[in-house]
Amino acid sequence: MKLRLRKLIFLSGLSFLLSTSILGQDVHFSQKLAQDRLRNPSLISDFDGKVQVLSAYRQQWQAVGVPFTTSALFATAKIKSASPALSYFIGIDFNHDRSGDAKLSFVDMGINFGANYTYEGNVFGFGIGTSVVQKSFDQSGLTFPSQYDRSIGGFNSNLASGEGLLAENISYFDLNLGFSWKRRINRNWQITTGFGLLHLLQPEESFLGQNNKKAMGQSFQIGAVHTLNEKFDLLPYLSYYHTDAASETIVGSALKWDTPYLGPIEALSPFLFVRTGIGRKTDAAIIGTNFYVSNFNVGVSYDINISDLELASNYRGGLELSLVYTADYERLLKRRIPCERY
Repeated sequence: MKLRLRKLIFLSGLSFLLSTSILGQDVHFSQKLAQDRLRNPSLISDFDGKVQVLSAYRQQWQAVGVPFTTSALFATAKIKSASPALSYFIGIDFNHDRSGDAKLSFVDMGINFGANYTYEGNVFGFGIGTSVVQKSFDQSGLTFPSQYDRSIGGFNSNLASGEGLLAENISYFDLNLGFSWKRRINRNWQITTGFGLLHLLQPEESFLGQNNKKAMGQSFQIGAVHTLNEKFDLLPYLSYYHTDAASETIVGSALKWDTPYLGPIEALSPFLFVRTGIGRKTDAAIIGTNFYVSNFNVGVSYDINISDLELASNYRGGLELSLVYTADYERLLKRRIPCERY
């Protein structure tokens, strides 16, 4: 009986801990395009074209309980200036995350803008990300140690929880900055790097009414395109993010393969990444591919859990899907000489 009681208390506490400890953590993705746009507002303009719309969906931890689901939408437009060396960009984004038994919900709606300046083959980028964030949760799906009822040998949700929760909804304004540099080194190598500063205002974030400021985060990205031959490009990539005592590193590479003989699929880009961190074990191996069809890019990936949690998850992690549409600048396909008579 004592063992059962301890197990019930432990499981109820763990459920609440998992739901509330992620209060200060950030939404994340495994695929490069979505991850870069979350971590660095200057990289939302890193595409060839005039307009780009990106949507992403992720579901993880279904194997060990209530799944965590994340969805995002980014839309960016480039604006030319009178100077060929200077261009501007503006975009909107929407992010939603829901996790745990407490149905902890995160909604982020933002506007991003910035500029790119080209000088002697270098492209320097600067971006500002502004957003309004709302977080909420539902206590009805939780149980607490003080709600254990010995008369029934289980938890009674009608008993007082004993928790000093003041609100189930909070909101705040968030501000991010991003910097980037892009350059073609030679005929075979092109490199892009970025640095981001997130949560610069360190907003208050607590359901308990306590002084709990969201920690500032720092991000670093580096990616390259190495042309192997006419059909293959190697795309190495590294993304690092650090906030407070938490860190995340995604490192690996993709291989882009031009496939004109596969009908509408113009190119394939299989990739292999790992998610790890400095001073901790590797969490997951990320495998996936991108399909390029006309102006669309479809991404599919799966996180294979290889952390200690694999004992419970049986190596199952998260499924991630993305869809990208890129509209090019309009091109004049035909030239017509006006008739002098008219």
